Amino acid sequence: MRTTRAQAGFTLIDVLVLIVLVGTLAGSLTVLFSRLAAQSAQTLRAEQALTLAQALLEEVRTMPMTYCDPNDAQAATATGAFVGALGCASSVEGIGPEGAELRAGAAPLRFDNVSDYHNLVMPGPSCAGGVCDPTGALINPPGSPLAGCGARIVTTPQAMPGVAALDANGRPQGLLIVVTVTCPGQGDTMVEGIRLRHSPRQP
Repeated sequence: MRTTRAQAGFTLIDVLVLIVLVGTLAGSLTVLFSRLAAQSAQTLRAEQALTLAQALLEEVRTMPMTYCDPNDAQAATATGAFVGALGCASSVEGIGPEGAELRAGAAPLRFDNVSDYHNLVMPGPSCAGGVCDPTGALINPPGSPLAGCGARIVTTPQAMPGVAALDANGRPQGLLIVVTVTCPGQGDTMVEGIRLRHSPRQP
């Protein structure tokens, strides 16, 4: 008597089911990898925005904080924020830039004091194309991770323990510096710091 064995193999239905499963899995993996790549790009952009904000804050904090505009003839000897023999010759340092001063301007019309940075906005007069360094070179050109981002710096008189916010002439003795970097599709990145006048003519 002759016996026959069933031959092992895949039916057409098995093959079709396998193709559908592999296609579904490949599609899911593609979506997953796309999301991971997008999240990685957003994380990189957030890190660079924070680095930019911190760099701008450090730039402001290292500036002089004097009674007179540093270009004033008596800036090095003034004992108070007033015009007179013991004060400034003509230019008491105010909040905001004096005259035509710009962050990336040519000397002597370049920012030279902490308070000059008050309400600095980029893009703006100092940097029309985006966010610049102090020489005017664009930091976030088109195609860069920070393309389309902007920045704003605000300074506000700030009291500290043992130090009043304003001196007897109404000039800041301490400034709170707030830097905000804003990028499309991303929350604002904000950092802040304090700059104190440690002595009458502290540079």
